Amino acid sequence: MTNTVVKSVEPLSEEQVKIALLEEEVRYLKEQLGWFKRQVFGQKSERFIDQVPANELLPGLEASLDELKVNEIIVPPHKRRKKKGGKNQFKLDIPDDLPVVTEYKDIPEEKKVDPATGEKLVKTGEDRVRKLAYKEASYYVKEFIYPKYASKNNSLFGVAQEPADDCIIEGSKFDSSFMAHISVEKFAYHMPLYRVREKLSCCRIKVSEQTLCGLMINIGHKVQPLVDAMKNELFKQEVVFTDDTPVKLIVNGNGKTKEARVWGYFGGKPNAPPYHIYQFSSDRCEIHSMTFFKGFKGIFHADAYSAYEKIDGSDDYDIKWAACWAHARRKFEKAESIAPDFRLNMLRLIKYLFMFERVALITTEKERLRIRAEKEMPIVDKIYKLMKEKVKDSTLLPSSKLATAIGYMLSREKNFRLYLSNPDTRMDNNIAENGVRKLVIGRKAWLFIGSRRSGKAMANILSLVQTCRAMKINPQEYLEDIFCRLPAHPHKNLSELLPDKWHKK
Repeated sequence: MTNTVVKSVEPLSEEQVKIALLEEEVRYLKEQLGWFKRQVFGQKSERFIDQVPANELLPGLEASLDELKVNEIIVPPHKRRKKKGGKNQFKLDIPDDLPVVTEYKDIPEEKKVDPATGEKLVKTGEDRVRKLAYKEASYYVKEFIYPKYASKNNSLFGVAQEPADDCIIEGSKFDSSFMAHISVEKFAYHMPLYRVREKLSCCRIKVSEQTLCGLMINIGHKVQPLVDAMKNELFKQEVVFTDDTPVKLIVNGNGKTKEARVWGYFGGKPNAPPYHIYQFSSDRCEIHSMTFFKGFKGIFHADAYSAYEKIDGSDDYDIKWAACWAHARRKFEKAESIAPDFRLNMLRLIKYLFMFERVALITTEKERLRIRAEKEMPIVDKIYKLMKEKVKDSTLLPSSKLATAIGYMLSREKNFRLYLSNPDTRMDNNIAENGVRKLVIGRKAWLFIGSRRSGKAMANILSLVQTCRAMKINPQEYLEDIFCRLPAHPHKNLSELLPDKWHKK
């Protein structure tokens, strides 16, 4: 029989326990202080700048970065003419079809005579100077005249008259061009309606904010079928990027506000239309996202919101969730107090991933998968190996930001690795963050949403306007055209009016 000796562990004294608690509190306060310093004095960019000698790169990957560089060509030496105006010279590109208004600046007739000889001056040439000019935007009244025709001898004939043109709001005093103009002013250039009213008043046009607001709400609900068609086309891509942002919502008309939400869903598949779809909700309940993704099959990119994790693990959805490496990197960037060498190494490894991925995204699908398998997968393996080893370190405090960053990635390893095996998947969710930023800029101008009904209308118009901007389509021309065509367009052919398939009549 083997005798086992059990060493007794002496309990910590009261002073030792107190010292350990104070040390943990000091680390926590240092992290908070570092965060506040960055907000006030630090750089706002998340770009990681690390000066690393070439011989300190990952073993076996030193030459990989050079291999992935775009092919370079040798340009023979030649002389260049020095540009006028220096490096900050003014540049202007004017389109050829821009209207030209010519002003003839001639000297008076009495000065066209040589005072010494009395001979009339002869024109020897001229100088032409072109300048970009501006004329105030003009509003005008469009008057429609509908002649009536009747039969002289047949009273039962009735009246023959050309029917009125279709308009998204029947009988409105506003033309479709004006409706499109207000929509673009508010949802493309973030102009609050009270400022639009002030601009109109400068042209001696009096209209109330309530009238403009009612116009936007009415239009927003009329275009709902078009936004639904856009959602169906987005789901066909099988790759979606999503994010959300808070907005203020007035409740009960008493001036008090609550935090509502606008969700953004964006297309980012290569060579596919970059649809932008926004959805408004009065809260951030999980049901909103879970309802939106009903019927979707494919991969979506998002942060670690609880609804997305439920969708990823549910048998009711045939959907996979791709976690965002930019979110993970952000957590390590904030963990400055503990294990600075480990943190620096993690940021460096993630930086290498983004360097390889930047090249992989501009190649073919086959080449992209090869780069990810040969170059990026070893780095991902190394990242997870280091984190698993660090978890066993007794000096890592569970409440520290570094432990939070490590736990965030370890608990979602399959989601962070998903992009390695799918060519249409990206390693970050920056497409959605950039798409939501369009709303954030506007939110600073118009401050709040008046009601749930107006929030839904806002999301619909914003979807059409921002999709046009993403596709380099003039939103004024697009909206003006579809506001006339949408009421009479066959519902089965509604996709013909989507921005990527639209053709102006």
